Amino acid sequence: MRTVLVTGSDTGVGKTHAVAALARLLATDGARVQLVKVVETGRAAGTSVEGDAACARRLSGVEVSAITLATFTAPLAPAAAARAEGVEISFAELVEKTRALPACDWRIVEGAGGIATPLDAQGRDWADFAVAIAADATVIVVPDRLGAINQSRLAYARAVERELHAGVWLNATSVVDAATATSNRDGLAAAGVPVWAEQEHDALRVKQPEKVRANLLEEASGVGRVIPNAPVGLGPLDDTESQRRVRDNPPYLETAAELPAAAEKFPRRFQRILAERAQQGLLRSLRVTDPREDVLNLADNDYLALARDPAIAAAVAAAVSEHGASASASPLITGWRAPHERLVGELCGWHGFGSGLLWNSGYAANSAVLSLLPARGDLVLADRLIHHSMIAGLLRSGARLQRYEHLRLEHLEEMLTRAAPSGRTIFVVTESVFSMDGGFPDFARLAELKRRFGFQLIVDEAHALGWYGPEGAGLVRAAGVEATVDVLIGTLGKTLASGGAYTLFRDPVVRDYLVNFAGEFIYSTALSPINAAAASAALARVRILAAQQTEWQKFSRAFRARLQAGGWDAPDGDSPVVPVRLDSADAAVSLARALREKGILAAAVRPPTVPAGTSRLRFSLKRTFDEAAATRVLAAMAEWRMEQ
Repeated sequence: MRTVLVTGSDTGVGKTHAVAALARLLATDGARVQLVKVVETGRAAGTSVEGDAACARRLSGVEVSAITLATFTAPLAPAAAARAEGVEISFAELVEKTRALPACDWRIVEGAGGIATPLDAQGRDWADFAVAIAADATVIVVPDRLGAINQSRLAYARAVERELHAGVWLNATSVVDAATATSNRDGLAAAGVPVWAEQEHDALRVKQPEKVRANLLEEASGVGRVIPNAPVGLGPLDDTESQRRVRDNPPYLETAAELPAAAEKFPRRFQRILAERAQQGLLRSLRVTDPREDVLNLADNDYLALARDPAIAAAVAAAVSEHGASASASPLITGWRAPHERLVGELCGWHGFGSGLLWNSGYAANSAVLSLLPARGDLVLADRLIHHSMIAGLLRSGARLQRYEHLRLEHLEEMLTRAAPSGRTIFVVTESVFSMDGGFPDFARLAELKRRFGFQLIVDEAHALGWYGPEGAGLVRAAGVEATVDVLIGTLGKTLASGGAYTLFRDPVVRDYLVNFAGEFIYSTALSPINAAAASAALARVRILAAQQTEWQKFSRAFRARLQAGGWDAPDGDSPVVPVRLDSADAAVSLARALREKGILAAAVRPPTVPAGTSRLRFSLKRTFDEAAATRVLAAMAEWRMEQ
């Protein structure tokens, strides 16, 4: 999630219109956008008069949420408006309320008045608030008229003093003559004040939207950040006594004497968030699992039931004897051993790729690949239900992300058709078997789209390995389109009965690039040689067992049919991932608990892992799953339903 604070050089500068334009820009890729008015003055609580957040939502014309945290009647600065009603604003409480809001992709927080407008009796302002909520970017709205240079320099100086990643949003609150517009831009450039956006009069769109997104996504480099051409007094390098005092005494602490009290408050900031999640039935917790032989485990991802295979255990024992229990160093020091190199060669041969890397987890692999390969100016088109790890990487990349409807390649084709004339580099990102619903795309059609549009194709095969394809090499291989995939991501911790992940590359220069720039690879202790040896042994078993694929797929279809016949909401298909949709998160948890009491493990999957309203029980089938196991599961489910 990224947070943008929208403030201004003064009141009446058009912040709400800027928020609406920003919301429209950020929501065009299907992102969840949240508009938050922290404090609104000049509007009585409970009145029917439209507030700023609701107004921005209406003007944006897109589906976003709108939230107002505090409202005061008097049209004054927040601290003064609160005092007029006999109350004091709690800076800490506003920060906590903002942090506790529901998760989203973009949170746009609108201030009241200008950036230096005091929020509380201690004089803490919106620049302090941006620091306290860890805003990724601060937008300063300035009217595009005479006086804009002065107002921008003063407001931006306050942002720089608090070392914020900030820029000016020039908003034409009235028609601007050409001479004034040119003068403003030349003057701000000479003063070293960055102009992030330009909004024309009576327009709810900004010029150069890609530039706006790029500025918002750009990472601030922190203390000592150099601002090009910044005049003396604007930058953090001019270390005045006042700036040192601000840095040494953060705005949310009055004096050093408050440190113990602040330390006590720290854990409590999470209590409210956790309590709200518990009320929604979404609280997660750890539970020790007892791997008894009489337990039917349909919750893990050991699809080919190899985690306790004797041949793999023997390979692990041999690796421990030869290489010890840990790699004990990063891959670029001494952590890359013979088992790693051997496994990469075997994986490349299995999938038909030329080079590859190993990672400590699938999350690390996806995050690294998708944060480094797409770049600012590129366009990424991703299936709406891709892994969280993929989204996390893409949000770091600076590329523009747009999501197409789940598995609807006709929607992807429409987006490609619109984007093709731009000439930009385009990435398409998908999973093969989707981890939460078990469906998969039409890879033949996807390959045809690649031939037509020439995009870079990245596929995560984590949940298809073993279950599909010649020698169990996955759906891409099953469809015969492996030559069209540029980067293939796979896991060692599911079918391959080990831990970690791998990425394979069509062009070895991509591998070399990640070796040099992927922090997840460079700065982590290498995957244990034990994991590499276990995966090699498992891969040999998978290649043999894959001849039985048609039987496993047949049992998946039969189990789904029996679920449907019993009145359960289960989709058609033959993958090992079988979801059963339920009415609520509570129902998913209750059913999973009832099955566990009967020795059957299934995963209760709830938001935010899946979209709101789609809680489910998720069965992960194994090659050993048979009719007797299906009967046992269905009987337990029927008994639970009768008790509801």
